[in-house]
Amino acid sequence: MGLKKSFDSKDNIIRVAFSLFLKKGFKEVTITNIMEVTKLSKGAIYHHFKSKEEIYAATLETYYFELLQPDGVDFNSGSFKKDIESLYNYVAELFHNIENISKNDSDYPIRNYFSFQLESEKNTAIRGQTTQAVAEFRKTVEDIVINGFSNHQIKPELDVKTITLQIIGMVEGVAVHHSTLKDNVKEILLKKYQLVFDSFLSFICNE
Repeated sequence: MGLKKSFDSKDNIIRVAFSLFLKKGFKEVTITNIMEVTKLSKGAIYHHFKSKEEIYAATLETYYFELLQPDGVDFNSGSFKKDIESLYNYVAELFHNIENISKNDSDYPIRNYFSFQLESEKNTAIRGQTTQAVAEFRKTVEDIVINGFSNHQIKPELDVKTITLQIIGMVEGVAVHHSTLKDNVKEILLKKYQLVFDSFLSFICNE
């Protein structure tokens, strides 16, 4: 029972801190804020983490680096259109999870998550890891496009790099454009993604 409680406490600290970072930004959040929400003592907080910076690093690992590695999603179904659908479903689900985590502390889950990402890039200690996570996500999209060409589902006169950048731009752009959503994030994003991608795929795909 003691081990389970210890694990739950650490996990709860990470979840609460992430929600607070989304709402207020890293600089404005204090250990006292985290104590107040978690109902844990300062000693209990420092039992798991040496500093606020270490808590911040843990939130990035859990809610940014790991979320950008969709290991459980199949993007190699043999159907380019299905793989693109899996991609934007994955992104919509990501923001749905952020909405659920931060619903009591943050009004705009998409906007605040992008701010959280941008703030992490200012941190020199983790900038390299942030850059790598973004590069790996882009490689995932590029692999989907390469498979689409290999399976002769994308018009051969088009370019892999160009199509990859266009897809990433639409995935990120739709989310940014709807950054003022307060709830029903997944449902609204999926409708918009389907609308833009159905049109886009009709132009680049073979019949």
